[in-house]
Amino acid sequence: MTTSGEGWTSAVLFVLVLVLATLLGSTRIGEVRLTRPPRTAVVLWLLIAVPSLLQIVLPAVLDALERDPTQIRDHQWWRIVTSVAVQDGGIAGTVVNLLVLAWVAPLAVRVWGGNRAVLLFVASQIIFGLFTAFLFPSPGAGNSGATLALAASLAGLVVMQSKEWRALTASGGIVLAGVLLVATDDAHGLAVLTGALLGAALATVSPPPGDLEGRARAL
Repeated sequence: MTTSGEGWTSAVLFVLVLVLATLLGSTRIGEVRLTRPPRTAVVLWLLIAVPSLLQIVLPAVLDALERDPTQIRDHQWWRIVTSVAVQDGGIAGTVVNLLVLAWVAPLAVRVWGGNRAVLLFVASQIIFGLFTAFLFPSPGAGNSGATLALAASLAGLVVMQSKEWRALTASGGIVLAGVLLVATDDAHGLAVLTGALLGAALATVSPPPGDLEGRARAL
C-alpha cells in the first residue's frame, strides 16, 4: 500500500474529502470564510511548516525526521511522529500539503476547539505512522495523512450528533472516499477512516459545544 498519493484517482478523492469536510464544518460554524485563523491553528501550521521549508535548504532535516520502518524498528520511535513535520514530495508536494493544512487546521480548531483539534491531529499521525511503519511498511514523510484524518474527523462528529440527512450524506461521502482510497491501494484511505472513527469517539466522550442539528438543516 502506497503513501505517495499520486494519480488522478487519489487527487479527486482527496479533494472530495476536503470539500465535504468544509461543508460539514459549515454546519457548526456557519459559512467558512478566509478570516484570521485561530492561534492554535497558526501554531500547528508553523510546527509543520518551519521544518518542512527548512529541509529544502538542509536535506539532513528530512533524513533525521522521516518515517523509516527499518530505523523505527531500531528504536528510533520518534520518526512515527516527526515524519509529519517534513515532506517527501519535493517543493510542489510541500506547498500543496502546507496549503491544505492551512485550510483544514483553522476549520477543525473552530469546530472542535484547539485542544481537541490538536489531539485529533497527533493521534491520527501516530496511528497512521504505525500503520505505515509496521502494517504496510513504507518510508516517507508528510502531513497529508494527519491532515486528511483531521478533515475526516468532522464526519465522525456529524454521524454522532446529527440526524439531518444531507449532513449524514456528506459524512458518508467522506467515509466512502476513504474506502475507495484503500481499494486503490492508497494508505491515505486508512487515514481518512481513522479520522472519522476518532471523530466519532471524541464526539462521544468530549463533544464540542454548538448547535450542530440546527446548522445542519442549512447544509
